[in-house]
Amino acid sequence: MNIARSSLKLAVSRAGSATIGFLIIVYLTRNLDTDILGTFFLFQALLGLISIPVDFGMRRSLSKRLSERSNDGEVITTVILMKIIPLSICLFLVYSLRSQINNYLGADLVTLLISAIVLQEMALFTIGVLNGQLRVGETAVPKFTRRIAFASTTFFLIERGFGVRGAIYGLLIGLSAMLAIALYRVQISFGFPSFSMAASLFEYSKYAFISSVGGYLYNWMDVALLGLFLTQSDVSIYEVSWRVTAIVMLLGQSVATTIFPQVSKWDADGAHERIENLLPQAVAPVLLLVIPAFMGTIVLSQEILSVVFGSEYAVGQLVLIILMGEKVIQSVHIILGTALQGIDRPDLAARAAIIAIFLNLVLNIVLILQYGIVGAAVATGLSFIANSLLHAYYLSQFVNIRLPWQEIGATVVASIGMGSIVFMIKNYHTIDSLQSLLGIVITGMVVYALLAATLAPLRDVIITNLRRMDIVG
Repeated sequence: MNIARSSLKLAVSRAGSATIGFLIIVYLTRNLDTDILGTFFLFQALLGLISIPVDFGMRRSLSKRLSERSNDGEVITTVILMKIIPLSICLFLVYSLRSQINNYLGADLVTLLISAIVLQEMALFTIGVLNGQLRVGETAVPKFTRRIAFASTTFFLIERGFGVRGAIYGLLIGLSAMLAIALYRVQISFGFPSFSMAASLFEYSKYAFISSVGGYLYNWMDVALLGLFLTQSDVSIYEVSWRVTAIVMLLGQSVATTIFPQVSKWDADGAHERIENLLPQAVAPVLLLVIPAFMGTIVLSQEILSVVFGSEYAVGQLVLIILMGEKVIQSVHIILGTALQGIDRPDLAARAAIIAIFLNLVLNIVLILQYGIVGAAVATGLSFIANSLLHAYYLSQFVNIRLPWQEIGATVVASIGMGSIVFMIKNYHTIDSLQSLLGIVITGMVVYALLAATLAPLRDVIITNLRRMDIVG
């Protein structure tokens, strides 16, 4: 598997998906009141949180065991049977608590929530099979199709007065589209389930489950708690800021998704030196994009929120800066965390996740009550820094972690240079329209590219990765 090329496929797909997702969020903020949009975000938060016990780490365990070239039919059939029980229990509980859930969401949406849970599990299961069969690049099309279907359906229905239900129907159609395309591409074989395979899957999934709890709670705990303590409008402002920062993680997520089965295979072969060489090569290009994004956000945070989404969202500018700064740490963590699970130590990843979950919960409750949405951003950032440090410590017990410090330093220098020029331009030109904002963003990108090209460490990173993707000779 060509890691660079597969990462590029996923990154391009995710970039396209993120662009569409960004545009639809802009559309929603301009066509739905903040409290109504908050209901949609809370619906997504519940869907994400409920998926934790429903999956119980099985998708990651599925990919792990398939990547080890176990019997595909035996693995797949055993996973399906193991997932039926937690799925049935969770659906029963959701239906039993429908009154409380509807009150929390502010609308009668439990039936749609149940449909979303089932569709999401089926769709992500097929994606997990593709990942485990080292066909990661082939997941790009179904994921992109999901975003297209979601955006087009949501736009069509909201224009016809469906309100928040239009966005939720769009979510369901998107999941259905991803499932259909993935089923067409995947090679699923069935076999006889076995207790030994179930034990092997559970041994890995019980730790992967805890790690996934950390991931999902990182994404949704703050939103869920904001829904309890503050208003749905606060949820909207916070989540919009979050969605903006999530864009810069596209490459890091693509690289992490791609290297997991490869690291797993190298670990099974005892090739730890290859894993050690891979880590700095994976981190460098990711930080090449994330660090300048953080610098640009520091300079343009208020303009991004007010011009793109509306003046009522400008109060989230500090939230946007904090969350974007946290993404710098996350871009390294996602590579190290994937490597730790790839070498078959999900127990250590789980230990780090448990500590981070507890810290995240406590900090969110304390800081949200004290500082509102800014407190939620700080709590999330601090807990994730702790999580990242723990993952790095545990991984270092097995492989030598070498971060590309020279490349990181050059990236910081180029980013500061770019940010200084953008700041000076901003002081002389008012940014009050999408055209002017886009103009200054493009100017910043050009300046950064020129500065990066003049710095040897960054130039080497760019050329090396272009060669790996067969774009240059």
